[in-house]
Amino acid sequence: MPTALERVFWGFGDGSTIPVYDTPIGKMGALICWENRMPLLRTAMYAKGIEIYCAPTVDCMPTWLSSMTHIALEGGCFVLSACQFCRRKNYPPPPEYTFCGLEEEPSPESVVCSGGSVIISPLGTVLAGPNYESEALLTADLDLGEIV
Repeated sequence: MPTALERVFWGFGDGSTIPVYDTPIGKMGALICWENRMPLLRTAMYAKGIEIYCAPTVDCMPTWLSSMTHIALEGGCFVLSACQFCRRKNYPPPPEYTFCGLEEEPSPESVVCSGGSVIISPLGTVLAGPNYESEALLTADLDLGEIV
């Protein structure tokens, strides 16, 4: 079942239509955002032999790293999680776009989403990141031999 607002657009399913692609660099698939917190959906990916699990998100909370580490260990796969890093200046100016819940308008250089992109091995080792400092490109050598 989709999470949060995605339920407005997407219906129910059993995971059979979620693809894992056999590519020259390994079997790849992806879930976005909070769908990564759904155990049965992850299980469907594991059953399809996923080796490189991609998890793009806007969740920049420190607990996201724990979730990604758990998925790498649980699935015996590499996890690549991309999280956006952005500053106030990356959004339209007020009044077109305002940030609710803040007492005052952030300055243009204020970080409004701190990122946290990370690459994790099937053994739970952080190979790159997490990056909370700036825009960045993370890279790592993935040894598919680590997958049992």
